[in-house]
Amino acid sequence: MAKELESILAAGAVLWRHTENDAIEIALVYRPRYDDWSLPKGKLEAGEHLLACAAREIREETGAIAHFGPLIGEITYDVEGESKTVTYWSARAVEIQGRTAPTAEISQVRWLSPSAARAAFTYDHDRDVLNAFLEIGTGTIPIVLLRHAKAVKRIDWDGDDDDDRPLDSKGEIQAHQLGSILNAFGTLEIHSSDANRCQQTASVLAEKWGTTVHTEPALSEYAYKRDPIAAVNRARELLQLERPIIVCSHRPVLPHLAEALLQETLLDTPTSGLEPAGAWVIHARGGIVIAIDYLQSPE
Repeated sequence: MAKELESILAAGAVLWRHTENDAIEIALVYRPRYDDWSLPKGKLEAGEHLLACAAREIREETGAIAHFGPLIGEITYDVEGESKTVTYWSARAVEIQGRTAPTAEISQVRWLSPSAARAAFTYDHDRDVLNAFLEIGTGTIPIVLLRHAKAVKRIDWDGDDDDDRPLDSKGEIQAHQLGSILNAFGTLEIHSSDANRCQQTASVLAEKWGTTVHTEPALSEYAYKRDPIAAVNRARELLQLERPIIVCSHRPVLPHLAEALLQETLLDTPTSGLEPAGAWVIHARGGIVIAIDYLQSPE
């Protein structure tokens, strides 16, 4: 029987920026150990979320603070007897600082046009990822449909109003972890159901980012049951704001909001509910949805 390869998880991005004539350039990194030009990426650290890993590796290898866009996909290949799976996002460089990756790992960063980058890449799989990025395009805005972090179970809650049910200890940890993960999308305007478990989740994010929470009574679980049309209409209004936004709501509500936002697209509507602190990230351009990604909850 053939020996199964060990699996290595990694994350990275097609990092891009605008040029003076509004064209785009792609970042390539040179690794002396492998004598190759490739997309910036790196291995997942213990307990790290893939999106947070991608943002960290971009900063370390290129010095760029980036705002992430749609998920591009993943590739799997063998490296020295091990199977490696790399997940890639689109990411726009908004600020360039000093690189922190050791020179022995990354000695050069080049910014090239997409056609020049395609020619310069050492590996075909990087060309495939670049091609997928170009198909999606740039200029998207994220709408994060976030389920609140883990709450005290209904059966264990002795309060009179279920809307007052708070986060449990794991949920409090998840809420703090979300701040570091969702920060990859840049500054997000926070909108939340008025239920306590949503407000707590949103408040942790607001405190981390130095911003405020916009309360959305129509997006609570019980308000949705009374008037689903009002919730759907409010979600559509938020989409048309064309600003990066988080909508923190409930498992029974979020699939219907996603379905409404995807109604006039060819994209598949999510069919399963989100786990606590999980999210769907909708990416829109000009108020039109062009992609939706699943974002796993923090462990």
